[in-house]
Amino acid sequence: MQDARIATGLSSHPKTKKLIRALGQGGAWNLICLITWAAANRSDGDLSGMTVEDIELAADWLGEDGAFVRELVRVRFLDQDGDDYALHDWADHNPWAAGAEARSEKSKWAALCKQYGRPEAARMMPEYAKRIGIDCQPVPAALPESASGTPLAESGSANDCQAECQKVPVADSGSAPSPSPSPSPEEPKSSLRSDSSSAAPDDASGGGASPKEVLRLAAVTDEAIAAWNASALVKANGGLLAAVNPAVGRDKRQQQVKRCVSIARDICLAKGHSRIPPEFWAEYFAVAARDDFHSGRQGGGRGHENWMPDFEFMTQPKTMLKLFEREEAA
Repeated sequence: MQDARIATGLSSHPKTKKLIRALGQGGAWNLICLITWAAANRSDGDLSGMTVEDIELAADWLGEDGAFVRELVRVRFLDQDGDDYALHDWADHNPWAAGAEARSEKSKWAALCKQYGRPEAARMMPEYAKRIGIDCQPVPAALPESASGTPLAESGSANDCQAECQKVPVADSGSAPSPSPSPSPEEPKSSLRSDSSSAAPDDASGGGASPKEVLRLAAVTDEAIAAWNASALVKANGGLLAAVNPAVGRDKRQQQVKRCVSIARDICLAKGHSRIPPEFWAEYFAVAARDDFHSGRQGGGRGHENWMPDFEFMTQPKTMLKLFEREEAA
């Protein structure tokens, strides 16, 4: 189920008071109804194509026809452009709802990568792939031949597409398998990419990683821990889970964060970020806090009734992917 954010200052805002003065206290409730309706049905806040009557029906307005929309425009809860309307500064006040469509694309992309591999996902979602910097170009029909006269490769084959896609420096898709089964069950390695680098090595904590990449991984880890400790999941904030001491086990925490950064980056790329911002972790843990199982309110299965999620569990790639897919499907 999609949700909407209501600022704590809404009730005392001058615009709300003007609305109540014009329409009565019920007008404020109808505003809330419109906000929640938009979060569920027009997640970008754009009401284009809706008539005044449509908007007032969505808000459950029972007063004079046209009065509710007229006053919303007057006090600037609604922006008007001709016959089109939009909720004022919607993306600023409801960034989670505003990004629903982007997250839906991201979730579909991640699922396709996981099931078919990145090259096939790029073929199935070409516009999205191009937007995030993946371009699988078609292979020319005429290919050079070997010394024996045999074509080196079949035109347009999956291997050709895979080779072309691998030339593009993009983030790993986390648990996404290659198009053909791998003989090893080892989980693919992930990498961190900064704004100034085209691709980071697989191991950002040593073994060839540059000092800048090591520092970036450390910074992302610190941001993730800070967001966890500030979230509604932990006991200090009314939750049930233990906080993380940032001074203890730093190397272990960095490895925990490192394994999920590829999926986190795909999500952030879909939202227009070239790197993982601190806000990502805050939103991610907020999603977890709304879920009974991931927040610890619902115990584990039989024999694991006392099991509780922790930072290590929440940074597993499959946990992150499952939570965002579930949020999109709700």
